[in-house]
Amino acid sequence: MKSELAEVANDMVDTNKKYLIWNNKGGVGKTFLTYNLAVEYAIAHSDEDVVVIDACPQSNVSEIILGGNGVGEENLNNLRDRNTTIAGYIKERFSNSPLARLGNESSYFVKAHSVNPKMPNNLYLLPGDVDLDICSRLIAHIGSSPVKEAWKKSRSLLIDLIASFEADKTISERPKTFFIDCNLSFASYTELGVVASNRVIIPCTADAASIRGIKNLVKLIYGVSIDSTEQDEMFLDFNKEAKQSKIEFPKLHLFVQNRSRTNESDAAKAFKSHAEEIKRITSELLKTHPHLFTDESIDDRVKHVKDGNTLAAIINHEGCPLSNLQHKSYTIYGMATQANKAQIDALEADVNGVVSCI
Repeated sequence: MKSELAEVANDMVDTNKKYLIWNNKGGVGKTFLTYNLAVEYAIAHSDEDVVVIDACPQSNVSEIILGGNGVGEENLNNLRDRNTTIAGYIKERFSNSPLARLGNESSYFVKAHSVNPKMPNNLYLLPGDVDLDICSRLIAHIGSSPVKEAWKKSRSLLIDLIASFEADKTISERPKTFFIDCNLSFASYTELGVVASNRVIIPCTADAASIRGIKNLVKLIYGVSIDSTEQDEMFLDFNKEAKQSKIEFPKLHLFVQNRSRTNESDAAKAFKSHAEEIKRITSELLKTHPHLFTDESIDDRVKHVKDGNTLAAIINHEGCPLSNLQHKSYTIYGMATQANKAQIDALEADVNGVVSCI
């Protein structure tokens, strides 16, 4: 009986939403979108705990949350020195307990407000780490063990962290919502995010490379070819392993078209055609593979968020919520940078439009 109870405690809470924010393409604004959605969601839902998981070696979302340029980097380095990062946990597991939890998983999460008072009081962070690239080899090594279910356990490291955080009553017993910021590559640490999530938000831009990234994502995770082309076996490795391990795949929730603005007429035409192609892909997937999507009633699965432009630079530097920006001049590296009210209002309206669907 005791072992059965322990097994139940090891499971994640199904009712808690866990968003993977990923596209198999760089430069689509994944990190800035993750930051804005998580922080504004936390502000709007003070009765929940909101957790950002930085599963990207660049650790940009961690630096913003921890204080912005300079300060955020220093605070992140202090956490790295103490191994209080996602990579620190993976390395500790590899060295001491590859196939079972350490027992201190929830200690790897940082309350953002305690480091950066500009952050909402209900926001937590599992910090990123440049050593995640090294961890790819460690995860693969754990997964290659002859022990039963070694692959599944190696890809469940993030589940172990999340489930322990959810179960820690010293933190809170409130609902929790997670946002996982991923690197563009489908590395093994990205697989951790896929396995731990139950919903996917796909950031994209209106260009051909971003469309290829969407198609790759659908193929890599679900084993579905949007173009009905012959499947490359290498693309299906993760999907096959996950199915054999009886892992439940996350559901597609939203496509968020970032940087939705252009001025030149030729560029505008290309932009429009690519934007229409993204909408077509989404509609086609909904028609042919409805089981891949969340079952919530959403009028339009493709949302638009304007380019942050100057505001992104200010937020990166200040480490503050978008909704706290003011119509004034900010100093960035000794240079005056103006935050325009019209820009703030427009970006905030777009972000809140996405937050309302989360």
